[in-house]
Amino acid sequence: MAKVSILMNGYNCEKHLNESINSIYSQDFTDWEIVFIDNCSTDSTKKIINEYDEKIKYYKTSKNIPLGEARNFGIQFCKGEYLAFLDTDDIWLKEKLKEQVSLMDLNKDLQMCYTGGYYIDYNSNKIGSFIPKARTGNVFEKQLLNYEINMQSVVIRNNIHLEFNKNMMFCPDYDLFMKIVFKYNVGVINKPLVEYRRYENSLTNLKIDRWWIEVKQTLDDIFDLNTDLKKKYKKGYTYAYSKVYYYKAAYFMSINKNKDAKKLMSQIKFNRIEYFILYIALLFNKKIWYLIHKYK
Repeated sequence: MAKVSILMNGYNCEKHLNESINSIYSQDFTDWEIVFIDNCSTDSTKKIINEYDEKIKYYKTSKNIPLGEARNFGIQFCKGEYLAFLDTDDIWLKEKLKEQVSLMDLNKDLQMCYTGGYYIDYNSNKIGSFIPKARTGNVFEKQLLNYEINMQSVVIRNNIHLEFNKNMMFCPDYDLFMKIVFKYNVGVINKPLVEYRRYENSLTNLKIDRWWIEVKQTLDDIFDLNTDLKKKYKKGYTYAYSKVYYYKAAYFMSINKNKDAKKLMSQIKFNRIEYFILYIALLFNKKIWYLIHKYK
Protein backbone atom coordinates (compact mmCIF):
# COMPACT_ATOMS: atom_id res chain seq x y z
CA MET A 1 0.00 0.00 0.00
CA ALA A 2 1.31 3.44 -0.93
CA LYS A 3 1.89 5.93 1.88
CA VAL A 4 0.16 8.77 -0.02
CA SER A 5 -2.96 8.41 -2.15
CA ILE A 6 -3.32 11.26 -4.63
CA LEU A 7 -6.89 11.85 -5.80
CA MET A 8 -7.30 13.32 -9.27
CA ASN A 9 -10.74 14.01 -10.74
CA GLY A 10 -11.00 14.68 -14.45
CA TYR A 11 -13.53 15.51 -17.12
CA ASN A 12 -12.32 16.20 -20.67
CA CYS A 13 -8.98 17.28 -19.25
CA GLU A 14 -6.55 16.28 -22.00
CA LYS A 15 -5.01 19.75 -22.43
CA HIS A 16 -2.87 19.88 -19.26
CA LEU A 17 -3.19 16.30 -17.99
CA ASN A 18 0.32 15.12 -18.91
CA GLU A 19 1.84 18.18 -17.28
CA SER A 20 -0.06 17.57 -14.04
CA ILE A 21 0.67 13.85 -13.85
CA ASN A 22 4.34 14.33 -14.75
CA SER A 23 4.70 16.72 -11.80
CA ILE A 24 3.69 13.83 -9.54
CA TYR A 25 6.12 11.41 -11.18
CA SER A 26 8.85 14.04 -10.66
CA GLN A 27 8.34 14.16 -6.88
CA ASP A 28 11.34 13.62 -4.60
CA PHE A 29 9.00 11.48 -2.46
CA THR A 30 8.11 8.30 -4.36
CA ASP A 31 5.83 6.22 -2.09
CA TRP A 32 2.55 7.32 -3.68
CA GLU A 33 -0.32 6.15 -5.86
CA ILE A 34 -2.71 8.12 -8.06
CA VAL A 35 -6.43 7.38 -7.84
CA PHE A 36 -7.83 8.87 -11.05
CA ILE A 37 -11.58 9.36 -11.36
CA ASP A 38 -12.76 9.88 -14.93
CA ASN A 39 -16.10 11.70 -14.80
CA CYS A 40 -17.28 10.31 -18.17
CA SER A 41 -14.80 12.17 -20.37
CA THR A 42 -15.35 12.15 -24.13
CA ASP A 43 -11.84 13.27 -25.13
CA SER A 44 -8.51 11.42 -24.92
CA THR A 45 -8.30 11.46 -21.11
CA LYS A 46 -8.38 7.66 -20.74
CA LYS A 47 -5.83 7.20 -23.54
CA ILE A 48 -3.41 9.53 -21.75
CA ILE A 49 -3.86 7.67 -18.45
CA ASN A 50 -3.15 4.35 -20.17
CA GLU A 51 0.28 5.64 -21.20
CA TYR A 52 1.43 5.50 -17.55
CA ASP A 53 2.28 2.57 -15.30
CA GLU A 54 0.40 0.77 -12.54
CA LYS A 55 0.95 3.60 -10.05
CA ILE A 56 -2.21 5.13 -11.53
CA LYS A 57 -5.47 3.40 -10.53
CA TYR A 58 -8.17 4.36 -13.05
CA TYR A 59 -11.90 4.46 -12.21
CA LYS A 60 -14.80 5.83 -14.21
CA THR A 61 -18.11 7.14 -12.91
CA SER A 62 -21.29 5.61 -14.35
CA LYS A 63 -22.50 9.09 -15.28
CA ASN A 64 -21.25 12.65 -15.10
CA ILE A 65 -21.69 13.86 -11.52
CA PRO A 66 -20.90 17.08 -9.57
CA LEU A 67 -17.29 17.50 -8.47
CA GLY A 68 -17.94 17.10 -4.73
CA GLU A 69 -19.77 13.84 -5.35
CA ALA A 70 -17.00 12.69 -7.71
CA ARG A 71 -14.38 13.38 -5.03
CA ASN A 72 -16.39 11.32 -2.52
CA PHE A 73 -16.55 8.50 -5.07
CA GLY A 74 -12.77 8.61 -5.36
CA ILE A 75 -11.99 8.79 -1.64
CA GLN A 76 -13.26 5.24 -1.11
CA PHE A 77 -10.37 3.95 -3.25
CA CYS A 78 -7.70 5.98 -1.40
CA LYS A 79 -6.12 3.65 1.15
CA GLY A 80 -2.88 5.49 1.87
CA GLU A 81 -1.89 6.91 5.25
CA TYR A 82 -2.19 10.36 3.69
CA LEU A 83 -4.57 11.79 1.10
CA ALA A 84 -3.62 14.55 -1.33
CA PHE A 85 -5.45 16.26 -4.20
CA LEU A 86 -4.35 17.50 -7.59
CA ASP A 87 -6.63 18.92 -10.26
CA THR A 88 -5.84 17.97 -13.82
CA ASP A 89 -4.61 21.41 -14.86
CA ASP A 90 -2.42 22.20 -11.84
CA ILE A 91 1.19 21.30 -10.99
CA TRP A 92 3.27 20.29 -7.97
CA LEU A 93 6.86 21.35 -7.38
CA LYS A 94 9.12 18.34 -6.91
CA GLU A 95 9.71 18.76 -3.15
CA LYS A 96 6.03 19.18 -2.20
CA LEU A 97 5.15 15.73 -0.90
CA LYS A 98 8.54 15.15 0.75
CA GLU A 99 8.28 18.32 2.85
CA GLN A 100 4.66 17.75 3.85
CA VAL A 101 5.01 14.07 4.71
CA SER A 102 8.17 14.77 6.73
CA LEU A 103 6.40 17.48 8.73
CA MET A 104 3.35 15.32 9.45
CA ASP A 105 5.38 12.22 10.27
CA LEU A 106 7.24 14.24 12.91
CA ASN A 107 4.08 15.89 14.29
CA LYS A 108 1.34 13.32 14.82
CA ASP A 109 -1.09 15.96 16.11
CA LEU A 110 -1.30 17.58 12.67
CA GLN A 111 -4.38 16.38 10.81
CA MET A 112 -3.69 18.35 7.64
CA CYS A 113 -0.94 20.35 5.98
CA TYR A 114 -1.10 23.04 3.29
CA THR A 115 1.41 25.22 1.46
CA GLY A 116 1.77 28.32 -0.66
CA GLY A 117 2.00 28.36 -4.41
CA TYR A 118 2.30 30.22 -7.67
CA TYR A 119 -0.53 31.39 -9.89
CA ILE A 120 -0.01 30.39 -13.50
CA ASP A 121 -1.94 31.28 -16.64
CA TYR A 122 -3.35 29.02 -19.35
CA ASN A 123 0.11 28.69 -20.90
CA SER A 124 1.79 27.84 -17.55
CA ASN A 125 3.45 31.26 -17.15
CA LYS A 126 3.80 32.43 -13.54
CA ILE A 127 1.56 35.46 -12.91
CA GLY A 128 1.72 35.75 -9.12
CA SER A 129 2.09 33.87 -5.86
CA PHE A 130 0.28 33.16 -2.61
CA ILE A 131 2.16 32.56 0.65
CA PRO A 132 0.26 31.48 3.79
CA LYS A 133 0.46 33.90 6.71
CA ALA A 134 -0.65 31.38 9.32
CA ARG A 135 1.81 29.24 11.23
CA THR A 136 1.62 25.54 12.11
CA GLY A 137 -0.90 24.84 14.88
CA ASN A 138 -4.42 26.17 15.42
CA VAL A 139 -5.17 28.23 12.32
CA PHE A 140 -8.97 28.42 12.56
CA GLU A 141 -9.28 32.14 13.27
CA LYS A 142 -6.59 32.93 10.70
CA GLN A 143 -8.78 31.24 8.08
CA LEU A 144 -11.81 33.21 9.24
CA LEU A 145 -9.85 36.42 8.77
CA ASN A 146 -8.25 35.40 5.48
CA TYR A 147 -8.94 31.99 3.99
CA GLU A 148 -5.71 30.81 2.39
CA ILE A 149 -5.99 27.03 1.89
CA ASN A 150 -5.48 26.02 -1.72
CA MET A 151 -6.81 22.54 -2.38
CA GLN A 152 -3.92 21.51 -4.61
CA SER A 153 -1.54 22.09 -1.70
CA VAL A 154 -3.39 20.00 0.89
CA VAL A 155 -2.31 16.71 2.44
CA ILE A 156 -4.69 15.13 4.97
CA ARG A 157 -4.06 12.32 7.43
CA ASN A 158 -6.42 9.62 6.18
CA ASN A 159 -7.64 8.39 9.58
CA ILE A 160 -10.89 10.34 9.91
CA HIS A 161 -14.12 10.26 7.92
CA LEU A 162 -13.57 12.55 4.96
CA GLU A 163 -16.55 13.60 2.89
CA PHE A 164 -17.25 16.60 0.70
CA ASN A 165 -20.71 18.16 0.85
CA LYS A 166 -22.20 16.82 -2.38
CA ASN A 167 -24.86 19.54 -2.38
CA MET A 168 -22.28 22.31 -2.73
CA MET A 169 -21.44 23.35 -6.28
CA PHE A 170 -18.53 25.73 -5.71
CA CYS A 171 -17.26 25.54 -2.11
CA PRO A 172 -17.15 21.88 -0.99
CA ASP A 173 -13.39 22.17 -0.34
CA TYR A 174 -13.90 25.29 1.84
CA ASP A 175 -16.57 23.43 3.79
CA LEU A 176 -14.40 20.37 4.47
CA PHE A 177 -11.17 22.22 5.22
CA MET A 178 -12.78 24.80 7.54
CA LYS A 179 -14.35 22.00 9.55
CA ILE A 180 -10.96 20.26 9.78
CA VAL A 181 -9.08 23.37 10.94
CA PHE A 182 -11.86 24.03 13.46
CA LYS A 183 -11.26 20.64 15.10
CA TYR A 184 -7.55 19.96 14.56
CA ASN A 185 -4.08 21.46 14.42
CA VAL A 186 -2.66 21.70 10.92
CA GLY A 187 0.77 22.15 9.39
CA VAL A 188 1.62 25.19 7.29
CA ILE A 189 4.58 25.40 4.90
CA ASN A 190 5.05 29.07 4.14
CA LYS A 191 6.48 28.84 0.65
CA PRO A 192 5.24 27.97 -2.86
CA LEU A 193 5.06 24.23 -3.54
CA VAL A 194 2.23 24.15 -6.10
CA GLU A 195 1.31 25.92 -9.32
CA TYR A 196 -2.38 26.78 -9.52
CA ARG A 197 -3.86 27.65 -12.89
CA ARG A 198 -5.96 30.80 -12.86
CA TYR A 199 -8.44 31.61 -15.60
CA GLU A 200 -9.96 34.96 -16.50
CA ASN A 201 -13.61 35.63 -15.67
CA SER A 202 -13.84 32.55 -13.47
CA LEU A 203 -16.17 34.19 -10.94
CA THR A 204 -19.48 34.34 -12.81
CA ASN A 205 -22.65 35.86 -11.40
CA LEU A 206 -23.96 32.39 -10.63
CA LYS A 207 -20.78 31.53 -8.71
CA ILE A 208 -21.00 34.78 -6.74
CA ASP A 209 -24.57 33.92 -5.83
CA ARG A 210 -23.78 30.35 -4.80
CA TRP A 211 -20.50 31.32 -3.10
CA TRP A 212 -22.07 33.41 -0.37
CA ILE A 213 -24.82 30.85 0.22
CA GLU A 214 -22.40 27.94 0.56
CA VAL A 215 -19.84 29.80 2.68
CA LYS A 216 -22.60 31.00 5.00
CA GLN A 217 -23.81 27.42 5.34
CA THR A 218 -20.33 26.29 6.41
CA LEU A 219 -19.99 29.10 8.95
CA ASP A 220 -23.49 28.44 10.29
CA ASP A 221 -22.68 24.73 10.68
CA ILE A 222 -19.65 25.62 12.81
CA PHE A 223 -20.93 28.52 14.89
CA ASP A 224 -24.42 27.19 15.51
CA LEU A 225 -22.83 24.31 17.43
CA ASN A 226 -21.72 26.58 20.26
CA THR A 227 -22.80 30.18 20.86
CA ASP A 228 -19.64 30.82 22.92
CA LEU A 229 -17.60 30.45 19.72
CA LYS A 230 -18.89 33.80 18.50
CA LYS A 231 -17.28 35.44 21.53
CA LYS A 232 -14.09 33.39 21.41
CA TYR A 233 -13.51 34.16 17.73
CA LYS A 234 -15.27 37.52 17.65
CA LYS A 235 -12.92 39.22 15.18
CA GLY A 236 -12.74 36.25 12.83
CA TYR A 237 -16.48 35.68 13.05
CA THR A 238 -17.17 39.31 12.14
CA TYR A 239 -14.71 39.28 9.23
CA ALA A 240 -15.97 35.99 7.80
CA TYR A 241 -19.64 36.95 7.87
CA SER A 242 -18.81 40.41 6.55
CA LYS A 243 -17.26 38.80 3.49
CA VAL A 244 -20.44 36.78 3.00
CA TYR A 245 -22.44 40.02 3.04
CA TYR A 246 -19.98 41.60 0.62
CA TYR A 247 -20.32 38.81 -1.94
CA LYS A 248 -24.08 38.84 -1.55
CA ALA A 249 -23.99 42.58 -2.26
CA ALA A 250 -21.74 41.94 -5.27
CA TYR A 251 -24.31 39.51 -6.59
CA PHE A 252 -27.10 42.07 -6.12
CA MET A 253 -25.04 44.62 -8.03
CA SER A 254 -24.54 42.13 -10.86
CA ILE A 255 -28.31 41.85 -11.32
CA ASN A 256 -28.91 45.61 -10.84
CA LYS A 257 -30.45 45.39 -7.37
CA ASN A 258 -28.48 48.39 -6.19
CA LYS A 259 -30.71 49.24 -3.22
CA ASP A 260 -30.39 45.73 -1.82
CA ALA A 261 -26.62 45.89 -2.24
CA LYS A 262 -26.47 49.27 -0.51
CA LYS A 263 -28.51 47.95 2.42
CA LEU A 264 -26.14 45.02 2.89
CA MET A 265 -22.98 47.12 2.65
CA SER A 266 -24.39 49.58 5.20
CA GLN A 267 -24.41 46.75 7.76
CA ILE A 268 -20.70 45.97 7.35
CA LYS A 269 -19.25 49.35 6.35
CA PHE A 270 -17.36 49.78 9.63
CA ASN A 271 -15.93 46.24 9.73
CA ARG A 272 -13.18 46.80 7.15
CA ILE A 273 -11.88 49.91 5.43
CA GLU A 274 -12.45 48.26 2.03
CA TYR A 275 -16.13 47.82 2.77
CA PHE A 276 -16.47 51.44 3.89
CA ILE A 277 -14.94 52.61 0.61
CA LEU A 278 -17.27 50.35 -1.38
CA TYR A 279 -20.27 51.60 0.58
CA ILE A 280 -19.36 55.23 -0.14
CA ALA A 281 -18.92 54.32 -3.80
CA LEU A 282 -22.43 52.90 -3.84
CA LEU A 283 -23.82 56.12 -2.38
CA PHE A 284 -22.28 58.39 -4.98
CA ASN A 285 -21.28 56.54 -8.13
CA LYS A 286 -21.85 52.86 -8.81
CA LYS A 287 -19.23 52.97 -11.58
CA ILE A 288 -16.62 53.36 -8.83
CA TRP A 289 -18.03 50.23 -7.19
CA TYR A 290 -17.58 48.23 -10.39
CA LEU A 291 -14.04 49.54 -10.85
CA ILE A 292 -13.01 48.67 -7.28
CA HIS A 293 -14.77 45.31 -7.38
CA LYS A 294 -13.04 44.38 -10.63
CA TYR A 295 -9.63 44.53 -8.98
CA LYS A 296 -10.59 43.42 -5.47
